[in-house]
Amino acid sequence: MFINEGCGQNAANDEKLMVASLMGGLSLTYSEVGVCHALSYGLSKILGTRHCYANCIAFNHLEDYYPQGVKEFKVMIEKHKIDLPQNLSKDWTDKQITDMAEVAYNLTHMWNHAIGPDWKNKITIELIKDLFRRL
Repeated sequence: MFINEGCGQNAANDEKLMVASLMGGLSLTYSEVGVCHALSYGLSKILGTRHCYANCIAFNHLEDYYPQGVKEFKVMIEKHKIDLPQNLSKDWTDKQITDMAEVAYNLTHMWNHAIGPDWKNKITIELIKDLFRRL
């Protein structure tokens, strides 16, 4: 049941928006944005961070994986005077970081698309924990 169900045109638009959102999410999930999205899911599942916001927080620190994209992202952040929080990990426990890393590590299709079929030779729980500590 949609929130605006029974409200005429809004319900139809909400349904279209939900379908578009699902399609967009699926296209991203199976694309090469895997590193950012894997971290985002860790933030969302363990800390309850909203997905889009979690993507921004993570992407801001992924120059190693998306050098040109992060450079462009930072230009847009500055241009639009967006203040993304820094040093978030200082308030996280080791258990939270480990739990987030395990969530991210288990998104195998994302790592496969972003890193390649031999991703398990390159990506470890410890590396992912270090990525979270950057945030």
